[in-house]
Amino acid sequence: MSRATDTLRVVEYWTDTDTHVIFPVQRSEEVDRMSDEQLISEYGDPQHGTVARIVR
Repeated sequence: MSRATDTLRVVEYWTDTDTHVIFPVQRSEEVDRMSDEQLISEYGDPQHGTVARIVR
């Protein structure tokens, strides 16, 4: 599971190009129901590369 505060959920992952990506998402009921994979698909930047490993 990604890390979370009262207002943000932080997702962290590595890509196939060894780029370390960390991004915050404003928490809501919808965001809290989403898996890390869904959040990366929705909010991640494809220019960083393909997800190789999600930090849990």
